[in-house]
Amino acid sequence: MLFALVVAHTATHAADVIVEDLTLHNGKRGKAIECRVYFPAAGDKLPLIAFSHGFGADRTAFTDIAHHWAAHGYVVVAPSHWDGFGKSKGKGGALPAGGLQALMENASAKIENRVGDVAFILDSTEQLTAQLLALRGRMDVTRIGVGGHSLGAYTTMLIGGVTADIGEQKARSFKDDRVRCILPISGQGTGQQGLTPSSWANLKLPMMTMTGSLDKGAGGQGPEWKQEAFKFCPAGDKYLVFIEGANHVSFGGNGSRDAGITDAVKRSTLAFWDAYLKDDAAAKASLTTGSVFAALKGKATLQAK
Repeated sequence: MLFALVVAHTATHAADVIVEDLTLHNGKRGKAIECRVYFPAAGDKLPLIAFSHGFGADRTAFTDIAHHWAAHGYVVVAPSHWDGFGKSKGKGGALPAGGLQALMENASAKIENRVGDVAFILDSTEQLTAQLLALRGRMDVTRIGVGGHSLGAYTTMLIGGVTADIGEQKARSFKDDRVRCILPISGQGTGQQGLTPSSWANLKLPMMTMTGSLDKGAGGQGPEWKQEAFKFCPAGDKYLVFIEGANHVSFGGNGSRDAGITDAVKRSTLAFWDAYLKDDAAAKASLTTGSVFAALKGKATLQAK
């Protein structure tokens, strides 16, 4: 067997959402991947979302947001990549010690590992449902989205078809054809991690990207740089969410001091998943018209193209 699944502890239940911590064993890579899985206690034909955390975080990042998605009919699998610290809760700051230099160190290995983790999760859906008895027969593995924050946003973009100059290889692609849509949150622009103005040229999948007025890159770049993914991608089911007052670590909920930011993230991301993983016409209309933020009184804006 190339993989096995071990459930780490009994599920927790809150607001009709089940949360399981478990470990996937990838024999081919000789690696164990700790994951947190969120899914609703009821319902079937549940789409799958794989969520990749930022550099130095782990599977416990974006708990509030993942729980919200699960409560509305999704299975969310969040792996801990090996560049994480093992614990996210209570940590402040955008990056671990070392800043941009630490982020860029062994960059090729980091991205190979991260993309490999997400691909392995998508490979392991049958084993996942075999071990999580409450999920058996309830997932629709033809409806898959990938999201991520920061370095996880970069991972997400690559999986969706964005290319990058990595090592000696120019315009390298990691595209996974199983993925229907992507959600990079506080992602990167050009001039870092091999991204160029042409990196998004062949991005065909629907994409929602997200930044905020206080959101800065690892090299000190401002929110304009964070918007380049939207600027350089071709038109067609592409969205940019901009949240006033949001900085790099504001988007995941988890006790955020600004409930308006968390509300904006929940509203926009759920509408995006519903539009492209559930073919919900009303959700798509709320994105194309911007009405998804009608109740937020200017806290967040949305561009579509």
